[in-house]
Amino acid sequence: MNSFKALVKREYWENRGSIFLSPAIIAAVLAAIMILGTITGDTFVETHHGEINLWDKFPQAVEEFNNIEEEKRTQAIQISLYAPRILFGFVMMLICLFYCLGSLYDERKDKSILFWKSLPVSDTATVLSKFVSVCFMIPIVYFAVVAAFQVFLLVYGTVLAWFGGSLGVNVWTSSNLFGVLFNSLFSFVVATLWLAPLWAWFMFASAWAKKVAFLWGTLPIFMVAIAEGWIFRSSHFIEMVGERVARGFTTLNSDMHFLVGKDMFDEHYVAKWYEVLGESGFWIGLIVAAGFLAGAIYTRRYRDES
Repeated sequence: MNSFKALVKREYWENRGSIFLSPAIIAAVLAAIMILGTITGDTFVETHHGEINLWDKFPQAVEEFNNIEEEKRTQAIQISLYAPRILFGFVMMLICLFYCLGSLYDERKDKSILFWKSLPVSDTATVLSKFVSVCFMIPIVYFAVVAAFQVFLLVYGTVLAWFGGSLGVNVWTSSNLFGVLFNSLFSFVVATLWLAPLWAWFMFASAWAKKVAFLWGTLPIFMVAIAEGWIFRSSHFIEMVGERVARGFTTLNSDMHFLVGKDMFDEHYVAKWYEVLGESGFWIGLIVAAGFLAGAIYTRRYRDES
């Protein structure tokens, strides 16, 4: 277990830029834009009654917000907290894609595989550490960044409430912060696990590829889809892949879907993270992923090009 933990740490430190720095920089830039926009933004609006100073109207807006129904206030605040998951989730999916494609190819490309194979660490442990990293470590890191940004949003809203003459208590009491954090954490993890067969396939392609791992990972998918359409005049395979990807993204953002009135995604593709765990497709996907991982382990054992 200690060696496996060290392997996961290795994956983090070797890919720290994409795993941690990318979402952290995005969060910092968004926070800076919000703060600078509030400080330096134009607060005057032209109307048919003349020029209006938004800061003069701000106390009235804060008072009206505090007086609306608790359910609507809670909905508005939680939507603002869940909204960043759309952007960060999309970035995370792209990072996971390129991480898997390079996970077993890059070490052969730079010959570092010779060093790692000289250590008493099995191919199985190495491949599984990379799979655990993409399914657990990466989403947990992204969740941590999103959680910090969500807290910033609450602090930002509280400061705005102060300028409006309110204590900002409603911002926190209506946020259900712990519930939001709990759902965010498991949504990130379950969404990446739902896409496990794709991650495992890309890792298998990464282990097999001699050059351009991206093409080895993506071209077979399109070739199978084209062959099915040409021979059987159907598109079941590409629809299955597309539905798998769509379900992963909608699972990640299902809380937003239900908060805005169930009209954000197609009802066929969206479900709460705990509902996904009860679907046969989730567990079948893990079984398929295990098959691709076995292929990746076998391939890595012999394709070291040393």
